[in-house]
Amino acid sequence: MNDMTEIGAIIQQVQQDMGDELRRRVRQALADRPRDWLVEQLIDLALAPALPGQRDVRAAAATEPEEEPEKDRAARSERIRALALDTEVLRRYVQGYSALDRDTLVARGLLLDPLEKGAGLLGPEHRSAEGESLLTQAKDLLYALLFGDAEIGVHLDRVERELLTLTMPRSKAHAISFVLRAATEIGAAGTWRDPRGAANDDRAPNTLLQVEYGEIAEELVGNGIAACLRLINHLEVNEVVLYARMENVEESTLM
Repeated sequence: MNDMTEIGAIIQQVQQDMGDELRRRVRQALADRPRDWLVEQLIDLALAPALPGQRDVRAAAATEPEEEPEKDRAARSERIRALALDTEVLRRYVQGYSALDRDTLVARGLLLDPLEKGAGLLGPEHRSAEGESLLTQAKDLLYALLFGDAEIGVHLDRVERELLTLTMPRSKAHAISFVLRAATEIGAAGTWRDPRGAANDDRAPNTLLQVEYGEIAEELVGNGIAACLRLINHLEVNEVVLYARMENVEESTLM
């Protein structure tokens, strides 16, 4: 056996020993984790095989939302016009949506046998017809608050720019794909840990979405966005915590 062959054999043996040790330590670290959490991690790994920040161009392109059909855009615009959204109408929506927590939605028959929070998305089978309509309305209102103008019947006197930063599991981001089309998308790893151990997102592949929008003097747009996101989370996204932060971009007014 020459020197090079010897070195190769040594390296191969070390790699095998390290692999065995790594498997043992990973198995030990996972032994006390909840089964549901392990299942979610396997699903995330299957849907997003590369860690955030390490996706190649092809993988990144695969996550981009498909172009929305024109008929769907037109239908949403018509629904938004029907909202006749101005400051007073927005105030009523904020008050109404804020009263709709998960228990209330279940009690009213809008949410049907929902999965545990932190598990998968809630599909149509978990919503009544009225609940499905409410989800569509919440998404329409969110779109109107972020992007709406007088052309689609949104009459809000926007006086300053705000930035919405929303953190979602990458596997669920398609639930708000209408926002993805106009958002800056950033890969991130989750760090939140559920005290109960049932729905940790520690190191889970997340997506950070950042969208600029116009706020009004009464600061109701931010309140409306938060109310819509809470309702969408209750009815579909189904996270224990859906992180959303709104902050002023700059002190100058919109021109």
